[in-house]
Amino acid sequence: MPSSLRVRLRSLRTATAALTVATVGALLPAPAAQAVRAAPESVAPFEQQVLFKADRDPGYACFRIPAVVRTVKGTLLAFAEGRVNDCGDAGDIDLVLKRSHDGGRTWGPLQVVNEGDGDTHGNPAPVVDRETGRILLAETYNTGRTDSKNCDTPCDRTPHLQYSDDDGANWSAPRDLSKEILPPEWNSWYATGPVHGLQLTRGRHKGRLVFTANTETWNGSRVTANHAALIVSDDGGDHWKIGATDSYPIPADGTFRQKPSEMTITERPDGAVYVSGREQDGTDLGHRTHTVSRDGGNTYTAPFRAIPDLYTPQVQGSTLQFGKRMLLACPADPDRRRTMQIRSSYDGGRTWDSVDRGTTVTTDWSGYSDLVRADRTHVGLMYEGGAVDARDEIRFARFTEDWLKPRRGPDPTTSDRAPGARPAAVLGGARVTPGRFG
Repeated sequence: MPSSLRVRLRSLRTATAALTVATVGALLPAPAAQAVRAAPESVAPFEQQVLFKADRDPGYACFRIPAVVRTVKGTLLAFAEGRVNDCGDAGDIDLVLKRSHDGGRTWGPLQVVNEGDGDTHGNPAPVVDRETGRILLAETYNTGRTDSKNCDTPCDRTPHLQYSDDDGANWSAPRDLSKEILPPEWNSWYATGPVHGLQLTRGRHKGRLVFTANTETWNGSRVTANHAALIVSDDGGDHWKIGATDSYPIPADGTFRQKPSEMTITERPDGAVYVSGREQDGTDLGHRTHTVSRDGGNTYTAPFRAIPDLYTPQVQGSTLQFGKRMLLACPADPDRRRTMQIRSSYDGGRTWDSVDRGTTVTTDWSGYSDLVRADRTHVGLMYEGGAVDARDEIRFARFTEDWLKPRRGPDPTTSDRAPGARPAAVLGGARVTPGRFG
């Protein structure tokens, strides 16, 4: 789409949204009066809607990379990458936003938070400072392309930050964070999030802001290392530093044990930070990898390790502490991005529900996601989905704990006589019977 037409479309969209707001505002009572007469909160166990889609939001060919947070005023801010020309990862990409004031039931018009203007401005990682109300948005830039291809290696990726002090209505100009959190050896791939960050609520580092970054090192001819890091701030986002980092060398033959990337973080009830990452092309079994930080994100207690029993394709996922459960949203098909599920852990992420215990959101194609506490009773799930392709649209689902499958006891097992093998779980309600031979 020619840039002039795109500008006109965006201008038309903005003007239309402003006219709609003005017209509707003239007919409706003042916000305070509305609040007095607000209907009782819905407790529907599950509902969902399309949030971003190209044929509904003119000026964009594709929307990807969801991230969502709830502000101190209860507003939900749903971020995405608005991809102008196609679904490619390194084209002309804007950061866009929609806001909801009723827990995700309805949403306002699309806002452009950061226009790529031909370059890639993406990987949203929002964090809410609940002491000041400020919303901080970490993001990553690189030079845009017009041929739908990925960024060349090494890629010129740089971290930036914006903030809003009015519940996401307006945003500051972006500032480059390279001097603070981009050391010289992280000179190739660099990605913030993409998923919400958090503010710690317990322990010695209470109030600290944290988001994740995945980076690579380039030696002039090839990528030689991968780094999975936490980025932290102790002054409300004015300054940032690199915290916990786990680095993995990549040998010359390209064979490596694991490569944690696109990490999601959750503060557990015990104050530890649980870190779950996408496992990318390593030799370890399993497609999720995880670790924990017990010192507010300064260090990891151990290197990342893969979770062989947690089946999911190579894809970004999201986690959220929800009462006594920790939730994980990710596709459940082991080798393709399909069948979005919610799985639960009842021990702080040490073990997770198997696929048969998870709750299926859709059997459609599905990809990246983010989770948020939408209101007092509902969790919100923002995810990529589609009947034909996972990149068809971005949806927002709301569900209660009653909608999730209840916790159940351990399945029966049968011994595996292979050396060193663990007993196998027996699924489907099978039980011991007298049998034909005893």
